[in-house]
Amino acid sequence: MSITDAPPSDVTAVPAEPARPASKPGPKRRAIRIRGRVYPVVLPSLRDPRLHVAAVLLTLQVLGQTVLDFRLSVAQILVCLAAGALFEFIVAFFKDKVILWPASGLLTGNSTAFILRTPGTLHGDWWSLHGIWIFLAVVVVSMASKYLIKWRGRHIFNPSNLGLVIAFVALGPQYTEPQDLWWIPMGPWMIVTYAILIGGGLLIGWELKLLGLEIGYMATFAAAVALSLAPVPDHCMVASWHATAMCGGQLWQILVTSPEVLIFALFMVPDPRTVPDGQAARFVFGATTAILSVLLLGPTTLEFWTKTAILASLVFTCAGRFALARLMAPVDDATRFGGAFQRWGWRIPAAVGMAALVAWFLPVAADLSTHGPLPAAALSDGTLPAITLKVGPSLDPATWVVGTAAGALPAPSSSQPHPATAPVYVLPAIPAIVVPSNVTDFDSTITPAIANRMAHDVVLDLVIEAVARQSHDLDLAATAAEPDGLTEFTDVINQDTAAGKFVQKTYSFTKITLTLYLPKFSTQAARLVGIDLHGSATLTTRNAAGAVLSKTTVSYDKSWGLDRDPSRPLWPIFVDYTGLTPA
Repeated sequence: MSITDAPPSDVTAVPAEPARPASKPGPKRRAIRIRGRVYPVVLPSLRDPRLHVAAVLLTLQVLGQTVLDFRLSVAQILVCLAAGALFEFIVAFFKDKVILWPASGLLTGNSTAFILRTPGTLHGDWWSLHGIWIFLAVVVVSMASKYLIKWRGRHIFNPSNLGLVIAFVALGPQYTEPQDLWWIPMGPWMIVTYAILIGGGLLIGWELKLLGLEIGYMATFAAAVALSLAPVPDHCMVASWHATAMCGGQLWQILVTSPEVLIFALFMVPDPRTVPDGQAARFVFGATTAILSVLLLGPTTLEFWTKTAILASLVFTCAGRFALARLMAPVDDATRFGGAFQRWGWRIPAAVGMAALVAWFLPVAADLSTHGPLPAAALSDGTLPAITLKVGPSLDPATWVVGTAAGALPAPSSSQPHPATAPVYVLPAIPAIVVPSNVTDFDSTITPAIANRMAHDVVLDLVIEAVARQSHDLDLAATAAEPDGLTEFTDVINQDTAAGKFVQKTYSFTKITLTLYLPKFSTQAARLVGIDLHGSATLTTRNAAGAVLSKTTVSYDKSWGLDRDPSRPLWPIFVDYTGLTPA
């Protein structure tokens, strides 16, 4: 099919509207006839605000691929753009009988690619298709919501926002990540990025008469974050791009000036099709979204869930925007004086009560996070179990009740007439552990005594694993290591058992150091503290009769992570950090 002056017999160019009188010439819309049916043709217009938004986002995408170190491939961007455009083109062609430039589909695909990340994609992998099914699924769900979830002819939810939130909540940090809250250190390129982001966002907001909404969101967000953090100074957030947990005023500054939050406030919230009409209603819409953002991010301590909470706030306000529009409807002139109080009377105390509830709940929500469990840093790639990290100094009520009750019980009596003899392990010489300053900056609980215990326990763990290997004792191996760290030791035990051989392993260490690592795949999880051991290992292999088959000495350079549970007498190995990138 084509648009030509002399089309073939089955594709005929025709006007989309009846010809007007010569005295009043009007613009003709392009159209083509395909097998007897007329299809209007809608081409892009430079006055279309969607093109202006796309221009800003594409400029940021170019900067992301060159100087901002986005962990996103060019292939992932192109697939998202193609999927969104194709979806809208097909729907318009078969449902509306229109051939159009898919501006909305391209914008949805671009927004998806800008915010969505898949752990394992690294900056510079230009043509990586890693996790491409997730990108495709998000674009399809986003576009489908635009056509399937509607009220009075208007779609309810911001398409790309809804698809992204569903993906982050359903798939979690094992398969997905939102774009980092902070991109690169402040410098010339970051200043250029801010200029493009803020300048473009405000100009487009002015053009669409949405500037009040944008200001309403950012002003309310800044005030609400300050209100929630002021009484809870130990509320913190951890991120892979920052060496230490961010708390108090520093966290406020990060959240309020985050380029990713600005993208949300200036380009995602002010969607003309999913916000109420009227300047007052739009300002309240932006302020309500900001308050919900802070309420939802209050209980979070990890960057993944912080960004997901901010995105999810828009889902709730979009769902309630028709009710908000009705609430904000202007009073009729006939009732402006006498009937105004009657119409608004019940809403005034309701609004005051809701404001009081929010003012009370903001610090409560922030305080909840200081007592909750924090996922292990590399959990975002699905390889590690969760460990407990208390950011705040106190215990939650449930833990206090259980601990107090357990302490009040009498000690169990032993049924054995004599206590069991504890095994004796001979440890090699343990050199003084080296603790760099960035490790203690990241985790101030690592005192010299804790560091020495870490060195002692990791060596003891390895000695226990060596004894377990020599005796083919899987149960003993489980006392000194936990999955995923245990797997490495049980695999060699099973191999030795299958081969009918017994391996004695002894260690000699020359240096032990604590090292701060970036999480696997540079994900948004917290940084990791590993124990690096350098030295040698001697392996003596015997057959079932005890005859020596071989004896070799190899260098030993490994980094382990310990589960530092204060209630355990021995901190076991729970993960292998060897090969990760130092922070």
